[in-house]
Amino acid sequence: MADNNNSGSNFIVGGYEFLNEEDAQKASMDESKIKLLEARVNASRPNDIKAVYEKAIENKIFKSPIGWQYLMKLRAKLIESGFTQDDLIPIPLNVTFTRHSAFENMAVKQRVKPQKEDTGADFGKIFSIILNIVLVILVIVMFVIASKSDSDNIINYKRNITNRYSAWDEELKEREKAVREAEKKLGIEAPQRYDGDIGED
Repeated sequence: MADNNNSGSNFIVGGYEFLNEEDAQKASMDESKIKLLEARVNASRPNDIKAVYEKAIENKIFKSPIGWQYLMKLRAKLIESGFTQDDLIPIPLNVTFTRHSAFENMAVKQRVKPQKEDTGADFGKIFSIILNIVLVILVIVMFVIASKSDSDNIINYKRNITNRYSAWDEELKEREKAVREAEKKLGIEAPQRYDGDIGED
């Protein structure tokens, strides 16, 4: 009954092409179940056919279109033998065939957003980005001004103190040098002085 032919990524079972291997395997299982039922059920007795039909539906034996097609064949035989549509339970399809039914039922006006709303949202995003950039630039400028400033602050405090100390040290060395030269000229014996940096141990 089946022509199982898997070519490449296509999964073909019983004339149906499935999107994935799992669905194709379910279809193959349905084919096996159909063969088993056909071998055991007496097709000439409508009550036997009806029992098989109802049990297959109640126990959810079939999971693919191949199984549902077999149930439709049984249903057609039962109707031919005298049963009415109301005598037979319907075949449940536990899948949905319409993926976007709610979306398709919406009016075009609801689906298409007004252009003004998009523009407003875009303007809000752009304004927020520009404002953030301006704030970052202001913070950078503040840091640059604080670091270049002559007055002491938390950013340039260490640099300013080091510069002042270096200037004082240079000035003190120059004065000491001038005093030594003056003492030499006057012929005064200068006491031994420490020639290192001030503040060092």
